[in-house]
Amino acid sequence: MRKFFAPASIGNFCVGFDSLGAAIAPVDEQLLGDIVHIEEAEQDTFQCIGEYAHKLPSNQEENLAFQCLTHFRAHVKADMPSVSLTLEKRLPIGSGLGSSACSVVATFAALNAYSGTALSQVQMIELMADFEAKVSGARHYDNITPCYLGGLQLTSEIVPDRAIALPTSPDWHIVVAFPGFALNTAQARAVLPSSLSLGQSVGFAQRLATYTALLQQKRFNNALALMQDTIAEPSRVPLIKGFAEAQLSLPELGAEVVSISGAGPTLFALCTSFESAKRCEGWLNANYVDENGFSHICKFDNQGTRELA
Repeated sequence: MRKFFAPASIGNFCVGFDSLGAAIAPVDEQLLGDIVHIEEAEQDTFQCIGEYAHKLPSNQEENLAFQCLTHFRAHVKADMPSVSLTLEKRLPIGSGLGSSACSVVATFAALNAYSGTALSQVQMIELMADFEAKVSGARHYDNITPCYLGGLQLTSEIVPDRAIALPTSPDWHIVVAFPGFALNTAQARAVLPSSLSLGQSVGFAQRLATYTALLQQKRFNNALALMQDTIAEPSRVPLIKGFAEAQLSLPELGAEVVSISGAGPTLFALCTSFESAKRCEGWLNANYVDENGFSHICKFDNQGTRELA
């Protein structure tokens, strides 16, 4: 049996709505993401296991990973040998950590490797984006691409090869905190403004362009100062209980940035030292996370999706 792991990710990454995403990995080396198990079988079979499997539809035809399998066989590799495919669901649904992207990316990576199709980076990302759209309602790359390739990625249809990897500071620590309740992605998108003024559009473009340029110049402190979400965050804060309090309290403990991970309700606090990250994690565990939630101090996961030994 072969196993493929896809890491959790932070969509939007504060300044890059629908275009900037980061793959993350806990510093304690826990696997934060989904795993797909694949092996040859007499006929195609599918099962879903793991801590959050019970949150997914019991009918396999409604499971994204199973849909990936049937699509891959019908449209990519019709003569692929039969497989036993198991999705180990380790990320909560509706968490804002790229849960659906994890399932899709791990499944297609497993199928591509198992069948020997050797699809290109663009082919894989486009295939994955098709299925991510089934959940979010539109093709968004900011979870898919970092989950697949790792690191911090600028990504969209107009980006060459769908991805430009951006450098990040080795001092950056990212505290992610899932409060324990889900937030439907469609609901989180429904509250967004339907249009932006010319001034807002120009401001967003200037901020994102400057941020990415500063990262490429490794002027990380200057880049940090620009990390503000003026597009999605103001509309989504009322949906996330406790976020406003966290955004006020965590900077006093050393957080440089406090923002929403993807569509929420997970938040992330970006710190420039492990010590400040520990202080922020302690506050979040006491004030933001309930018995169904969790927190992790993370770094960027620069490996992306990979086969596990």
